[in-house]
Amino acid sequence: MISQDYNALAAVVYRFFAGLDTRDHAAAAALMASNGIWNRQGKALVGPAEVMAALERRDPKRQTAHVVTNLWIEEATESTARVRFYMSAYETHTGPDGKPGEPQFLGVRSCTDELIKEGGEWRIQSKTSRRFLPAE
Repeated sequence: MISQDYNALAAVVYRFFAGLDTRDHAAAAALMASNGIWNRQGKALVGPAEVMAALERRDPKRQTAHVVTNLWIEEATESTARVRFYMSAYETHTGPDGKPGEPQFLGVRSCTDELIKEGGEWRIQSKTSRRFLPAE
């Protein structure tokens, strides 16, 4: 795999979480394949529309930071790829005074994104994770 391919695959992961953290829900949802599945909080969200609807229900007073580390491409072909990484999550809530509270560490998740080429672009076919720290 050449670095250009690695960068294109990694960019999907990074752009997804950037969309979450900047509340650009449309950008995050657009990275899902047309029938892609995100297993989120015990529910399978299928396709960009369901992902968008779920993200639009997020608490507007909640701010998040998702830090992706240890990203590696487990396998890749011209049209499919499996990307594994750790994701550390933090959150804060805006108080009644309009000021954000102290950031809280939520934990580390071990994540797997299955990507496919759709319309010439890499999209998320499957997004899964499990709690890594604290251990389940």
